[in-house]
Amino acid sequence: MLDHRGQLLRAALGFAGLPRPSYDLPLHALRTWLDSWSGIGHVAVGMARQGYDLQLTRYDTRRDSRGWRLVLVAAVLFDTVALAGCAAEGTTRILSYYGDRTGVRGGIRPVPHEGVDFDASLGDPVIAAAEGTVVRVFADGICGNGIVVQHLVDEAAWRTRHCHLDGTNVQQGQEVKRGDVLGKVGTTGNSARVPHLHFELWQGQPSGESFERINPLPFIVGCFDPAKTYSTLDVSSENPRLVLTYPVRCGGSIK
Repeated sequence: MLDHRGQLLRAALGFAGLPRPSYDLPLHALRTWLDSWSGIGHVAVGMARQGYDLQLTRYDTRRDSRGWRLVLVAAVLFDTVALAGCAAEGTTRILSYYGDRTGVRGGIRPVPHEGVDFDASLGDPVIAAAEGTVVRVFADGICGNGIVVQHLVDEAAWRTRHCHLDGTNVQQGQEVKRGDVLGKVGTTGNSARVPHLHFELWQGQPSGESFERINPLPFIVGCFDPAKTYSTLDVSSENPRLVLTYPVRCGGSIK
């Protein structure tokens, strides 16, 4: 099942009159490439060559329709990445999305990605995405240095999991507020030696005995702003849900 970004890409390709893959893997690969600086750079160059070089565009469109189609698809894809790749008020870049089959260095994952990989620099602060209690501080070969924070909302339990930290600033049982620094971005565990934060959201099951990993992005309302007041629970939708902010710094707002 494609997420909203995959659906936008498929729609963009169809609108430009280009073939649309009927299955998910090529779209995930295309989306990952577009999200990279290399991919965005190629799109920008393509737009410049096809859209702003009048002579070349006229030459292409005289021969066939591919010239204007390339201009159109470049513009649509560029806007798609800009609008769907980041939150409206955020500047956080994502290296790998929930459900992706590609890793932060390319290649194919054996199973779909169970979290979101946020791009960050080594030593950048990892911040609490909502208020809660630290229930686990640990280290293993996959997550590396990790922290799990539990968020209790109307007797419902949610957990956020943070992986690949260079160091941790909290202890088990510690209460944290939204925006508190939990640790520093690192490359520990199975990080492919790329500095980033692997972030997961776990939703508690009605039995209270287990948690299910779900896509955290629909719950994120933007970058943390200490001047704002945030609600813990979004009650505007039919199913009230936890309100999260990005767990990494956006645009230098957190020091």
